[in-house]
Amino acid sequence: MSSAPCWVIYLRVLQDAVWPGGELPAVPRPERSPEQREKTRLQCLHCLMQLFPELITDMLGSGKFRLVWEHVLESLQDPSINRHLVYCIFDLLLEFLVPEFSEETFQRSLLQSLPGDVERTPSSS
Repeated sequence: MSSAPCWVIYLRVLQDAVWPGGELPAVPRPERSPEQREKTRLQCLHCLMQLFPELITDMLGSGKFRLVWEHVLESLQDPSINRHLVYCIFDLLLEFLVPEFSEETFQRSLLQSLPGDVERTPSSS
């Protein structure tokens, strides 16, 4: 799931989703109708519910299991949560692709290579 060939596929899918044909669309997509939005929401809910084995559904009960995923989908409608999620994913991706990035010596060398004479210190996270 996190091998180099898989990441290539993930990045290509993301690129095609954001820049279909390698270009930004000239006009924005037309607004979807409430019916289309509801259909998409139900498709997402169905896909998410299929991710886990039936054992979990049996343990929680199908009603609670569905309710949990509905709350997940509802929370993903918040732009600030989505922004935070994207930042976290990029942080994990960067750490996966450049493992030395989390080392303080690497951060110091990056900061020293920046132009300017402003005193900089790497943030500890």
